[in-house]
Amino acid sequence: MRGMRLVIGLIAAGAALTTATACSHTDEAAGDVSPSNAVFVKVANNNYLDMDVFAVIRGVSTRLGMVTGNGSGNFVIPNGVGASDVRIIANPIGANGRATTGALAVSPGQTIEFRIGPVLSNSSVIIR
Repeated sequence: MRGMRLVIGLIAAGAALTTATACSHTDEAAGDVSPSNAVFVKVANNNYLDMDVFAVIRGVSTRLGMVTGNGSGNFVIPNGVGASDVRIIANPIGANGRATTGALAVSPGQTIEFRIGPVLSNSSVIIR
């Protein structure tokens, strides 16, 4: 009897796990973000301060996320930016100043690699 309860319990747990997995989904809708229509942003923060990272596209600022001091982060700008007025800006949390890429011309599928320097004005950017 005890063995039967164990088997029934394992079957119920397996069914619950299968149902939870089947019902889970990502935050993106089909076709929203794919390598062909997104711009990727890799940030390497060589500063000791945590940074809030923003993308400014056609004058509209969107927060991408936060990168810890001496850390790194990967972000995605969806929906095929393809604009010549894209900027990545990093603002230190709890301090003044900012690091910026300046105006960039990027195409969907490209990656912006932004390196925040120990001195914010010594930051650099590469587009791949």
